[in-house]
Order: sequence, then structure tokens, then C-alpha cells
Amino acid sequence: MTPYIIVGALIIVGLAVYAVYLQWQLHRQKKTRQAQAAELAEELESRREHYRKSIHVIAAAIEADQVTLTEGAIRISMLVTQLELDDIERDTYQVFFQLAEATSHIPILDEWKKLSTREKLRFDRERTEIEDKYREFVVDAARRVLQKKGSEDEQPLFYSVGKH
Repeated sequence: MTPYIIVGALIIVGLAVYAVYLQWQLHRQKKTRQAQAAELAEELESRREHYRKSIHVIAAAIEADQVTLTEGAIRISMLVTQLELDDIERDTYQVFFQLAEATSHIPILDEWKKLSTREKLRFDRERTEIEDKYREFVVDAARRVLQKKGSEDEQPLFYSVGKH
């Protein structure tokens, strides 16, 4: 019976050592996952901060009349989309989405280059007319974006400008 007890004890000790080893590996994996999650969260926050800064730069360019309202609105609306804001926070930037949508039919980039001079002039006139309807609201929204310091009780930057 003694050999059975010794073999049984060795098996129990071996299993206990193996269980401790597995527990140690699990602990290491958990720490690695936590470190990766923290790194990912830090990277995401860094990106969000970059997007916020870019929005402020574009808003400043709109206010200083350094970009067209349409270009600024398109860029800001794309950056806001990247921020993955909830609907209430996203409403803060609604006027930029409105102008981007109102001018979304106008070709850009390579499609713009393919247009004839006459078509470009026609689209420029149309863009200018649409921008004139939104100008006061977009410039005001840009100023408010620049002034915004995380205040949650702001009014949304949404304006009714009628049908374009």
C-alpha cells in the first residue's frame, strides 16, 4: 500500500505544481491583456485629442475665412464622425453636417478635376449660393467650437436655414 500512497502523493504534488503553473500563466496573460487594453485606450484618446485639435484648427480657419465653408464643414463633419460621439454631443456640430449634406452633390477631388471649366464655374456659383445661406450659422458655430471648453450645457449648433 505504501507504493500506492507514494505514487498518489507524487501525482497530487505534480498536479498541484501544474495548477500553480497554469494559474501563473493565466495571471501573466491577464496582466498582458490589461496592459494592451490600457495602451489601446491611450492610443484612442490620443487620436480623439488629435481630432479635437483638428476641429479647432479648421474652425479657426473658417472664422478667419481661410477655407471655404463647404470644405470646413466637410472636414469637421468627418472628424466629428471619427470621434464616435453620442447623438447629443454630435448635435453640437449639426450645422456642419447640414452644410456638408447640402453640398454633397458637388464633385470633389478627382471628380472635380474631370469637370469642364463651365461645369466648375456652375458648381462654384451653386456652392457659393448655398454657403451664403449657411454663412452666419457656420461662422457662429465655428466661433462656438473655438470657445467650447468641455461645457455640456451648450445649445446645439443647429440652425434652420430653409430649403437650399
